[in-house]
Amino acid sequence: MTPPRRPTSADVAARAGVSRATVSMVLNGRVAGTVSTATQEKVLAAADELGYTRSALAISLRERRTRTIGLITDEIATSPFAGRMARAASLEAARADYLVITVDLSLREQSVSEAARLLAERQVDGLIYATMGHVRVPRPAIPPGIPLVLLNCALENPEDPGPPLPSFIPDDYGAARRAVSRLLEAGHRRIAMISGEDDSVAVRDREQGFRDELAAHGLDGRVLSAGWQMDDGYRAASHLLDGEDVPTGVFCIRDRVAGGALHAAAARGVPVPEGLSVVGFDDEEFFAAYLTPALTTMALPHTEMGERAMAAVLAQLESDDSATATGHPTAVACSLVERSSVAGPSGS
Repeated sequence: MTPPRRPTSADVAARAGVSRATVSMVLNGRVAGTVSTATQEKVLAAADELGYTRSALAISLRERRTRTIGLITDEIATSPFAGRMARAASLEAARADYLVITVDLSLREQSVSEAARLLAERQVDGLIYATMGHVRVPRPAIPPGIPLVLLNCALENPEDPGPPLPSFIPDDYGAARRAVSRLLEAGHRRIAMISGEDDSVAVRDREQGFRDELAAHGLDGRVLSAGWQMDDGYRAASHLLDGEDVPTGVFCIRDRVAGGALHAAAARGVPVPEGLSVVGFDDEEFFAAYLTPALTTMALPHTEMGERAMAAVLAQLESDDSATATGHPTAVACSLVERSSVAGPSGS
């Protein structure tokens, strides 16, 4: 059985009783006062009746663009948490009538440069490289003429001599200061931090923000290097609660660490927030809001970063040059999410 023939612009013109040139102008939005509203409606109705769709290949040849953006990720595409960045970027692209093609490095076992070459062979107009965590990365080798924006990462060498690469990162430092400020506002003065045990950008920035906010109020704070998981938080919080000079407030490097701290407090009969206030970091979906008590935390701006990264790529494409690009990382503010794990210290 022969499949039905795909309708053409000539079919639409015949159905509407107009020329193919008129159909082309209407369907490509280039009427500019040359085609009456009634004729436009007639053409659109005919196209709808026939099930006519424009040829992406023909549009690409005419505009010298495929209206596709390549999104290179590590494990983000398979993560419901950081996946908000990819989702927001894709929605921003769709609003501008662009399609996103995603290459997940964790599935293909490729380098960023290899993935960029693969996407360039498919004629993408621009590229975004997004990472699961806030990290510094070497400059990827990108085919010439394709704009690249970094998402949740920045170049490891701030003095990199190459062309500027826009990058959008979370303001980990400012967020840590806001978290500590929340505990200070509640009246806490003995505040500790349960941190990660690596030398990542997030650990460095969050620890520095913790120390600087306390120092601004003439206070010192204790930092315990633990890790990123619940068991790490449990062990570190147990150490704090079983020792001397027990803190009344704890700032945790991550929500999962904060979850471990809540369990350690419960195991010792320390009520949260009355006996110990806890602030997390991430606002992890399906987790932070369902702890007992629900966790006050700093929300990573995944959605805003994804939108802004895509907008930066599209801005370069629309300007047809890299004049809009800047190599200075843009730190996007994190927001405080108030729940039930913070209160004034007992006896205050």
